Amino acid sequence: MSEQVCKAIIYKDLEDVYGPCGCGMNMATLPVLLPRDWVVVERPTQAENDEFGKGLDFRRVSGFTCNQVFEHEMEGTEYMANFSCCTECADKAVERGYATWATKSYPRALR
Repeated sequence: MSEQVCKAIIYKDLEDVYGPCGCGMNMATLPVLLPRDWVVVERPTQAENDEFGKGLDFRRVSGFTCNQVFEHEMEGTEYMANFSCCTECADKAVERGYATWATKSYPRALR
C-alpha cells in the first residue's frame, strides 16, 4: 500500500444500532465510510489490527436496499459505505490517525 493512507470518515450524527462492532465488545452505532482501497486493495495495518469497520453490519444484512456495500465518491476520493463501528473504536481510530470525524452530515444518498 502507498505511504499516503486515505482516512476513513466517521459520522457522529446518525447514532443507531447497526450490529456488533468488529471489536466484539460493543454495538456499532456510528456509520463509517471506508476508502475504496481499504476494501479492494489492502487495509492499513493499524486498521487491520484494530478490527476497525469489520463487524457484521446490520445495514448490510437486513432489509430494503441496505444489504450491500455502496460506492460513494466525495471530493475526488472513492469510499465504500454501509460500514459502522462503536464509539470506542472510533475514538481509537481517530487517535491513531487512520480515521477522521466527519465535518458534514452523513450523505443523504446513502441513507
